[in-house]
Amino acid sequence: MERVFEFKGILEYKRVKLFVLKLRKYASLWWTNLLDKRVTQGNEKIRTRDKMKSKLKARFLPPTNLHKNYSQPHHLTQSFTTLDEATILSHKVESQKEAKLKREIPK
Repeated sequence: MERVFEFKGILEYKRVKLFVLKLRKYASLWWTNLLDKRVTQGNEKIRTRDKMKSKLKARFLPPTNLHKNYSQPHHLTQSFTTLDEATILSHKVESQKEAKLKREIPK
């Protein structure tokens, strides 16, 4: 959506309104109640995407989600194989797939 907003030159406060239209079911209901609550408390409207994102994340994402996202890529490693080793490995995988298909296909 961001690319469309930038391409069309849509102003920031209108982006929030358009994004709200994409909210479904409980998220839409929650957003409406949040705005009503802010009005009764005398707080100003939410007019920026950043503020809206922070409110949505605080409500709908578990607190450990951010931590998990940052920790997962750090455990990835890359094996150092030559092209020949990678080719042999790919042939082994293919032959294993073919053998499995032959076993599963009834005669």
